[in-house]
Amino acid sequence: MGFLAPLLLTLGVAVSVPLILHLLQREQGPRVIFPAMRYLQRAERENARRIRLRQILLMALRLGLIILLVLAAARPFLRSGGTDHEPTAVAIILDNSPSTGLIVGEERVLDQLKARALETLSRARPEDRFWVLRAGAPWEPAVMSGPREAISRVEATEVSAGSADLISTIERARALLATGAEGRPAEIHLLTDLQANSFAGSKGNTGAGPTEGPPLLIWGPTGPPPANLGITRLEIGGGIPPRIGERSTLSLHLEGESERDTVSARLVIGDRVVATSRARIGEAVPLPLPSRQGGIVQGYVEIEPDDLRADDLRYFVYEPEEPPVVGLYGSPPFLAEALAVLHEAGRVQLAQPGEEADIVIATGGIGLEGLPEGGVAIVVPPASRTELPALNQRLGGAGIPWRYHYEPRRGEGRLDIEALGSESLASLGEARIRDTYELRGESGAEGRVLIREEGGSPWILQGELPDGRGYILLASPLTEEATTVPTSPALIPLLDQMIGAWASRSVEGYELAPGEVVELPEGSRAILRPDGVREELPEGTSAYRVPGRAGIYEIYGEEGLIHAFAVNPSPLESDLRRIDDTALRNVLAGWEIERVENPAEWTATIFRERHGREIWRPILLIALAILLIEGLVASSGVGGRRDRDPNLGPKGGGKGTLSGIPAPATGHVGSGDWRRSSK
Repeated sequence: MGFLAPLLLTLGVAVSVPLILHLLQREQGPRVIFPAMRYLQRAERENARRIRLRQILLMALRLGLIILLVLAAARPFLRSGGTDHEPTAVAIILDNSPSTGLIVGEERVLDQLKARALETLSRARPEDRFWVLRAGAPWEPAVMSGPREAISRVEATEVSAGSADLISTIERARALLATGAEGRPAEIHLLTDLQANSFAGSKGNTGAGPTEGPPLLIWGPTGPPPANLGITRLEIGGGIPPRIGERSTLSLHLEGESERDTVSARLVIGDRVVATSRARIGEAVPLPLPSRQGGIVQGYVEIEPDDLRADDLRYFVYEPEEPPVVGLYGSPPFLAEALAVLHEAGRVQLAQPGEEADIVIATGGIGLEGLPEGGVAIVVPPASRTELPALNQRLGGAGIPWRYHYEPRRGEGRLDIEALGSESLASLGEARIRDTYELRGESGAEGRVLIREEGGSPWILQGELPDGRGYILLASPLTEEATTVPTSPALIPLLDQMIGAWASRSVEGYELAPGEVVELPEGSRAILRPDGVREELPEGTSAYRVPGRAGIYEIYGEEGLIHAFAVNPSPLESDLRRIDDTALRNVLAGWEIERVENPAEWTATIFRERHGREIWRPILLIALAILLIEGLVASSGVGGRRDRDPNLGPKGGGKGTLSGIPAPATGHVGSGDWRRSSK
């Protein structure tokens, strides 16, 4: 026999209450000698044995009643057939997100979670059914299996680069049990490090009421997590794609806590360390990138390791490009001069007559009709308002869902560039805006505002057409009458930003999230994974789901390497704060939750309602029967004394009794009636 709530056995100390009451009942009053004592002594000798037996019986009944109630509260069960539970369906949610790679003592948190899962499976029966859900890889299928297969899956689980959404995973586990339990009792075992961000998938509860979901048993480490410092972002070239033959920079962003003000960081490309620096928390640290003559560049940045290694190293991939071919249409004098400066610096190539351009600068919309597939148009409005109808007509012909409208304005304005965070465009904050057009979108138009005026009106807007072509719309003509930008030092950096970072989409596809499905380049034949395994692709494969392992993935065609991409954990994984018990129960409101903190209690908690046959109901019935017997015995004592003692009134139960049991007749006086008879 065992108990589901053994701690409640401590309530057995209450058994001392009736024992103390019976002992107090035996206290004797003052001794009084009077002639009639011989009659009382005779009555005592006749009734003493029967009275003592009744008192012992009452005490035993009351002690037994309390013992039975304590046993029932502890929920005893009987083991049968050599097993301790009925066939059960269990969904094991094993959190293997990057934060579970935290080292505590000499082992990872994930190792502790796996140990709890293996304890469950070691006590499983062949008739049990299990689903092992890896929370850090939610895209993986969860297949019903027996204990042996589930053990293999748990043992093979490693830290994933994918973040966990435990709310969604719990709902998924509930759905699996609802359709696959096949009448078996169901349980969900959530094994997690309790990282608060893992429960951010829902601001409220999961929507499952108490009768909708199986019991949810939760185990996780206790106590506050250690301080952690991690790399949250790498930015190549300040957002401007590197050009072939040019030096660039890689900015390192650190977040978190550390005992030191700075930590060492190093930049590795290939197998060679190319730069080192001291990085300060909360600041962007630039690391120099050497010039390259082409090809795919792979590398990583790492800092001094701490207890969570997953965010101390971050991978990157980029490919230096040829300067874009730019075509200038219309006659904007300032733009032509700025474009010539960028051409001399090797930042752009000028399109020759009849040559297809990657980027079209369309003054007044001229040149939009020749925008090639995948090209980007930079639309500069005309100085004269009379040319707006022609501009809007050209926009409509190109499929751009925005139109220019003129609204008179008073005074000069400034541009709000604080949100940009770009040092190269800092001088743009000194520019004056004297004249602008209003950009109005048609139904369903979408766009991203790159720069606003201080009043909130869009000044530069970016969008993309369904066929993949892009566009950038300026709200002001680049003339001295409309703005001071053309005659300021800000013009060349602004044009470089539009042609480079804003018009280029070359950096897309070089960093992907775990679980993301991507389109493979044409001719892809195999993928070399970070663990060195070469994964051959079936012929005709066009899509690929990114695995959960962090690192660099190389895509090969028939002639060699054709593409590569990096996989890194989410920056949210660096925040190790744990959810407290109150917030946990609020997020999981409606669930029947059992939170286990001590690893030794886990095996006593699992299969908690399935440990053989529970016998607390029969024990309660026996306790009720004893209660009735105790009442009959107690009342029989009152009646017997009323018949024998003329001093008791018609209702009995006089002084000197306890629960209707008469005090033994002795020479000790304990009531007022006896005192009156002694006078």
